[in-house]
Amino acid sequence: MQKVTFTYKNGRERMLSARDAELLQRLGKGAYLTRDMAAARPMPVVMPAADNTDVDLDNLDGDALHALARERGVKVHHKAGADKVRAALREAAE
Repeated sequence: MQKVTFTYKNGRERMLSARDAELLQRLGKGAYLTRDMAAARPMPVVMPAADNTDVDLDNLDGDALHALARERGVKVHHKAGADKVRAALREAAE
């Protein structure tokens, strides 16, 4: 039987079985957290450096520019024209 620490709404803590703690939580008496439920640390996201030296933005159409913006993490409106997407990509590269 797994024991968990149940925290009542008034702040008092008590060791209970997981089954009893779940029942009390459903009744709105407080909350419990097991080690398995603890949130894991998020992994850092590292984006590659965005440089426009390998891509000629002037020769890409709108769909390709939007795809490139998504790939590089540049936020542009989904209905933005090719000129606005090019400008956003160039600004992000600076």
